Amino acid sequence: MSVTLISLLLVLGCSIGFAGADLLRKALAHRIHPVPLLFVLAAGMVPAFVGWWIWSGAALPLAGYWVPGLGSVILNVIANLIFMEAVRISPLSVTIPMLSLTPVFTSMLAIPLLGERPGQLEWLGIVAVVLGAFWLNVDRGGVGSGVPIWRRLGKERGSLLMVLVAALWSLALPLDKLAVSSASVPAHGTILNAGVALVLVVVVLLRPVEGRFGEIRRWPGLLIALVAVSVLALGLQLVAITQVWVGLVETLKRAVGSLLALLSGWLFFSEEIDVQQVLAVLLMGSGVALVLL
Repeated sequence: MSVTLISLLLVLGCSIGFAGADLLRKALAHRIHPVPLLFVLAAGMVPAFVGWWIWSGAALPLAGYWVPGLGSVILNVIANLIFMEAVRISPLSVTIPMLSLTPVFTSMLAIPLLGERPGQLEWLGIVAVVLGAFWLNVDRGGVGSGVPIWRRLGKERGSLLMVLVAALWSLALPLDKLAVSSASVPAHGTILNAGVALVLVVVVLLRPVEGRFGEIRRWPGLLIALVAVSVLALGLQLVAITQVWVGLVETLKRAVGSLLALLSGWLFFSEEIDVQQVLAVLLMGSGVALVLL
Protein backbone atom coordinates (compact mmCIF):
# COMPACT_ATOMS: atom_id res chain seq x y z
CA MET A 1 0.00 0.00 0.00
CA SER A 2 1.31 3.48 -0.90
CA VAL A 3 1.09 6.35 1.57
CA THR A 4 -0.89 9.25 0.10
CA LEU A 5 -1.30 12.70 1.63
CA ILE A 6 -4.90 11.87 2.58
CA SER A 7 -3.94 8.60 4.29
CA LEU A 8 -1.08 10.35 6.13
CA LEU A 9 -3.46 13.07 7.35
CA LEU A 10 -5.87 10.37 8.54
CA VAL A 11 -3.11 8.70 10.56
CA LEU A 12 -1.93 12.05 11.98
CA GLY A 13 -5.50 12.94 12.89
CA CYS A 14 -6.11 9.70 14.77
CA SER A 15 -2.68 10.02 16.44
CA ILE A 16 -3.50 13.47 17.82
CA GLY A 17 -6.99 12.30 18.76
CA PHE A 18 -5.73 9.33 20.75
CA ALA A 19 -3.15 11.56 22.47
CA GLY A 20 -5.98 13.84 23.58
CA ALA A 21 -8.01 10.85 24.75
CA ASP A 22 -4.99 9.59 26.73
CA LEU A 23 -4.76 12.93 28.51
CA LEU A 24 -8.48 12.95 29.37
CA ARG A 25 -8.40 9.33 30.56
CA LYS A 26 -5.42 10.17 32.77
CA ALA A 27 -7.37 13.08 34.28
CA LEU A 28 -10.47 10.94 34.86
CA ALA A 29 -8.68 7.78 36.06
CA HIS A 30 -7.96 9.49 39.39
CA ARG A 31 -11.62 10.46 39.80
CA ILE A 32 -13.66 7.56 38.42
CA HIS A 33 -13.22 3.78 38.84
CA PRO A 34 -11.94 2.15 35.59
CA VAL A 35 -15.03 -0.06 35.04
CA PRO A 36 -17.69 2.70 35.02
CA LEU A 37 -15.32 5.03 33.17
CA LEU A 38 -14.76 2.53 30.37
CA PHE A 39 -18.47 1.67 30.27
CA VAL A 40 -19.48 5.32 29.88
CA LEU A 41 -16.80 5.83 27.24
CA ALA A 42 -17.86 2.80 25.16
CA ALA A 43 -21.60 3.36 25.57
CA GLY A 44 -21.22 7.06 24.85
CA MET A 45 -19.49 6.35 21.53
CA VAL A 46 -22.23 4.02 20.27
CA PRO A 47 -24.78 6.70 19.19
CA ALA A 48 -22.19 8.50 17.04
CA PHE A 49 -21.23 5.31 15.21
CA VAL A 50 -24.88 4.22 14.89
CA GLY A 51 -25.70 7.56 13.27
CA TRP A 52 -22.75 7.21 10.91
CA TRP A 53 -23.79 3.63 10.11
CA ILE A 54 -27.37 4.64 9.29
CA TRP A 55 -26.19 7.62 7.24
CA SER A 56 -23.88 5.36 5.20
CA GLY A 57 -26.67 2.90 4.37
CA ALA A 58 -26.74 0.53 7.39
CA ALA A 59 -25.22 -2.40 5.47
CA LEU A 60 -24.95 -5.53 7.64
CA PRO A 61 -21.57 -7.23 8.22
CA LEU A 62 -20.66 -10.30 6.17
CA ALA A 63 -20.26 -13.72 7.77
CA GLY A 64 -16.48 -13.38 7.94
CA TYR A 65 -16.76 -10.38 10.24
CA TRP A 66 -17.71 -11.98 13.52
CA VAL A 67 -14.54 -13.84 14.56
CA PRO A 68 -12.14 -10.86 14.19
CA GLY A 69 -14.83 -8.37 15.25
CA LEU A 70 -15.70 -10.10 18.51
CA GLY A 71 -12.03 -10.91 19.13
CA SER A 72 -11.29 -7.19 18.98
CA VAL A 73 -14.08 -6.52 21.48
CA ILE A 74 -12.59 -8.88 24.09
CA LEU A 75 -9.05 -7.59 23.59
CA ASN A 76 -10.18 -3.97 23.89
CA VAL A 77 -12.06 -4.60 27.14
CA ILE A 78 -9.02 -6.17 28.80
CA ALA A 79 -6.52 -3.68 27.35
CA ASN A 80 -8.56 -0.60 28.27
CA LEU A 81 -9.07 -1.71 31.88
CA ILE A 82 -5.34 -2.36 32.28
CA PHE A 83 -4.57 0.95 30.53
CA MET A 84 -6.65 2.94 33.00
CA GLU A 85 -5.00 1.23 35.96
CA ALA A 86 -1.55 1.96 34.50
CA VAL A 87 -2.13 5.70 34.03
CA ARG A 88 -3.77 5.88 37.47
CA ILE A 89 -0.72 4.57 39.34
CA SER A 90 2.16 5.96 37.24
CA PRO A 91 3.10 9.22 35.45
CA LEU A 92 1.76 9.78 31.95
CA SER A 93 5.27 10.46 30.64
CA VAL A 94 6.54 6.93 31.42
CA THR A 95 3.37 4.95 30.74
CA ILE A 96 1.98 6.23 27.43
CA PRO A 97 5.39 6.05 25.66
CA MET A 98 5.55 2.32 26.43
CA LEU A 99 2.75 1.92 23.92
CA SER A 100 5.47 2.62 21.36
CA LEU A 101 6.20 -1.09 21.66
CA THR A 102 2.90 -1.74 19.89
CA PRO A 103 4.22 -1.19 16.31
CA VAL A 104 6.75 -4.00 16.46
CA PHE A 105 4.16 -6.40 17.89
CA THR A 106 1.59 -5.22 15.33
CA SER A 107 4.00 -5.51 12.39
CA MET A 108 4.98 -9.04 13.39
CA LEU A 109 1.37 -10.14 13.82
CA ALA A 110 0.34 -8.50 10.54
CA ILE A 111 2.64 -10.84 8.61
CA PRO A 112 0.63 -14.03 9.28
CA LEU A 113 -2.75 -12.32 9.70
CA LEU A 114 -2.70 -9.78 6.85
CA GLY A 115 0.33 -10.68 4.71
CA GLU A 116 1.81 -7.18 5.30
CA ARG A 117 5.61 -7.36 5.38
CA PRO A 118 7.60 -4.25 6.37
CA GLY A 119 10.76 -3.53 4.35
CA GLN A 120 14.25 -3.11 5.82
CA LEU A 121 13.97 0.66 6.36
CA GLU A 122 10.55 0.20 7.93
CA TRP A 123 11.85 -2.40 10.37
CA LEU A 124 14.77 -0.10 11.23
CA GLY A 125 12.32 2.68 11.97
CA ILE A 126 10.14 0.42 14.11
CA VAL A 127 13.20 -0.69 16.11
CA ALA A 128 14.20 2.98 16.63
CA VAL A 129 10.74 3.71 18.04
CA VAL A 130 10.95 0.73 20.39
CA LEU A 131 14.47 1.64 21.59
CA GLY A 132 13.32 5.18 22.20
CA ALA A 133 10.46 3.89 24.33
CA PHE A 134 12.80 1.79 26.46
CA TRP A 135 15.30 4.62 26.82
CA LEU A 136 12.51 6.94 27.88
CA ASN A 137 11.55 4.53 30.66
CA VAL A 138 15.04 3.96 32.08
CA ASP A 139 15.37 5.25 35.63
CA ARG A 140 17.54 8.33 35.06
CA GLY A 141 18.76 8.24 38.64
CA GLY A 142 20.23 4.77 38.08
CA VAL A 143 22.26 5.55 34.98
CA GLY A 144 25.94 4.97 35.61
CA SER A 145 25.27 3.26 38.92
CA GLY A 146 26.33 -0.15 37.65
CA VAL A 147 22.79 -1.49 37.93
CA PRO A 148 21.88 -3.52 34.82
CA ILE A 149 19.51 -1.74 32.47
CA TRP A 150 16.91 -4.50 32.64
CA ARG A 151 16.66 -3.93 36.40
CA ARG A 152 16.22 -0.18 35.98
CA LEU A 153 13.51 -0.64 33.38
CA GLY A 154 10.02 -0.85 34.73
CA LYS A 155 10.65 0.92 38.02
CA GLU A 156 7.14 2.26 37.53
CA ARG A 157 4.62 -0.60 37.78
CA GLY A 158 2.32 1.26 35.42
CA SER A 159 4.90 1.06 32.64
CA LEU A 160 5.03 -2.73 32.93
CA LEU A 161 1.24 -2.88 32.74
CA MET A 162 1.40 -0.68 29.66
CA VAL A 163 3.69 -3.17 27.92
CA LEU A 164 0.91 -5.74 28.34
CA VAL A 165 -1.56 -3.21 26.92
CA ALA A 166 0.74 -2.75 23.92
CA ALA A 167 0.77 -6.49 23.28
CA LEU A 168 -3.03 -6.72 23.48
CA TRP A 169 -3.63 -3.72 21.22
CA SER A 170 -1.05 -4.98 18.74
CA LEU A 171 -3.30 -7.98 18.12
CA ALA A 172 -6.51 -5.92 18.18
CA LEU A 173 -5.54 -3.64 15.27
CA PRO A 174 -4.95 -6.45 12.71
CA LEU A 175 -8.25 -7.95 13.87
CA ASP A 176 -9.88 -4.55 13.28
CA LYS A 177 -8.48 -4.51 9.75
CA LEU A 178 -9.83 -7.99 9.09
CA ALA A 179 -13.17 -6.89 10.54
CA VAL A 180 -13.53 -3.79 8.32
CA SER A 181 -12.79 -5.94 5.28
CA SER A 182 -16.13 -7.68 5.98
CA ALA A 183 -18.10 -4.72 7.37
CA SER A 184 -18.27 -0.96 6.99
CA VAL A 185 -16.18 1.22 9.31
CA PRO A 186 -19.21 2.61 11.21
CA ALA A 187 -20.71 -0.88 11.53
CA HIS A 188 -17.54 -2.17 13.17
CA GLY A 189 -17.28 0.95 15.34
CA THR A 190 -20.84 0.39 16.54
CA ILE A 191 -20.39 -3.32 17.28
CA LEU A 192 -16.97 -2.78 18.88
CA ASN A 193 -18.17 -0.15 21.36
CA ALA A 194 -21.54 -1.80 22.04
CA GLY A 195 -19.72 -5.08 22.64
CA VAL A 196 -17.27 -3.48 25.08
CA ALA A 197 -20.17 -1.87 26.98
CA LEU A 198 -22.11 -5.17 27.14
CA VAL A 199 -19.08 -7.11 28.40
CA LEU A 200 -18.63 -4.52 31.15
CA VAL A 201 -22.29 -4.89 32.15
CA VAL A 202 -21.63 -8.61 32.64
CA VAL A 203 -18.49 -7.79 34.64
CA VAL A 204 -20.48 -5.50 36.94
CA LEU A 205 -23.24 -8.12 37.38
CA LEU A 206 -20.70 -10.78 38.32
CA ARG A 207 -18.65 -8.47 40.54
CA PRO A 208 -20.62 -5.35 41.51
CA VAL A 209 -18.72 -2.08 41.65
CA GLU A 210 -20.75 -0.63 44.51
CA GLY A 211 -21.24 3.11 44.46
CA ARG A 212 -18.71 3.64 41.71
CA PHE A 213 -21.18 4.69 39.03
CA GLY A 214 -22.16 7.69 41.14
CA GLU A 215 -18.74 9.18 40.42
CA ILE A 216 -19.58 9.78 36.77
CA ARG A 217 -22.15 12.49 37.60
CA ARG A 218 -19.45 14.73 39.02
CA TRP A 219 -17.40 15.11 35.84
CA PRO A 220 -19.83 15.52 32.91
CA GLY A 221 -17.67 17.99 30.97
CA LEU A 222 -14.56 15.81 30.97
CA LEU A 223 -16.61 12.72 30.07
CA ILE A 224 -18.31 14.42 27.13
CA ALA A 225 -14.94 15.65 25.89
CA LEU A 226 -13.44 12.16 26.23
CA VAL A 227 -16.29 10.56 24.28
CA ALA A 228 -16.13 13.17 21.50
CA VAL A 229 -12.36 12.95 21.07
CA SER A 230 -12.43 9.14 21.21
CA VAL A 231 -15.13 8.93 18.50
CA LEU A 232 -12.99 11.11 16.23
CA ALA A 233 -9.78 9.17 16.97
CA LEU A 234 -11.29 5.69 16.52
CA GLY A 235 -13.21 6.69 13.40
CA LEU A 236 -10.11 8.11 11.73
CA GLN A 237 -8.08 5.04 12.72
CA LEU A 238 -10.59 2.58 11.29
CA VAL A 239 -10.65 4.51 8.01
CA ALA A 240 -6.83 4.80 7.98
CA ILE A 241 -6.22 1.05 8.32
CA THR A 242 -8.23 0.44 5.16
CA GLN A 243 -5.71 2.57 3.23
CA VAL A 244 -2.27 1.89 4.74
CA TRP A 245 -0.53 -1.01 6.50
CA VAL A 246 -1.31 -1.29 10.21
CA GLY A 247 2.36 -1.08 11.25
CA LEU A 248 2.53 2.48 9.86
CA VAL A 249 -0.61 3.50 11.75
CA GLU A 250 0.75 2.19 15.05
CA THR A 251 4.26 3.57 14.52
CA LEU A 252 3.12 7.11 13.76
CA LYS A 253 0.38 7.03 16.40
CA ARG A 254 2.73 5.98 19.16
CA ALA A 255 5.48 8.44 18.24
CA VAL A 256 3.04 11.36 18.20
CA GLY A 257 1.44 10.06 21.39
CA SER A 258 4.79 9.84 23.16
CA LEU A 259 5.70 13.42 22.32
CA LEU A 260 2.31 14.75 23.36
CA ALA A 261 2.38 12.63 26.53
CA LEU A 262 5.59 14.37 27.60
CA LEU A 263 4.14 17.79 26.84
CA SER A 264 0.77 17.16 28.48
CA GLY A 265 2.36 15.49 31.51
CA TRP A 266 4.52 18.60 31.95
CA LEU A 267 1.72 21.11 31.30
CA PHE A 268 -1.16 19.50 33.19
CA PHE A 269 0.36 17.16 35.78
CA SER A 270 3.63 18.98 36.68
CA GLU A 271 5.73 16.01 35.54
CA GLU A 272 9.42 16.78 35.00
CA ILE A 273 11.08 16.50 31.57
CA ASP A 274 14.83 16.00 31.21
CA VAL A 275 17.25 15.84 28.30
CA GLN A 276 17.19 12.04 28.13
CA GLN A 277 13.42 11.99 27.70
CA VAL A 278 13.60 14.57 24.91
CA LEU A 279 16.36 12.62 23.11
CA ALA A 280 14.37 9.39 23.48
CA VAL A 281 11.34 10.99 21.86
CA LEU A 282 13.55 12.37 19.05
CA LEU A 283 14.83 8.83 18.45
CA MET A 284 11.23 7.69 18.12
CA GLY A 285 10.61 10.53 15.69
CA SER A 286 13.56 9.49 13.54
CA GLY A 287 12.15 5.96 13.53
CA VAL A 288 8.84 7.27 12.24
CA ALA A 289 10.69 9.17 9.48
CA LEU A 290 12.39 5.95 8.37
CA VAL A 291 9.05 4.15 8.29
CA LEU A 292 7.54 6.89 6.12
CA LEU A 293 10.53 6.82 3.76
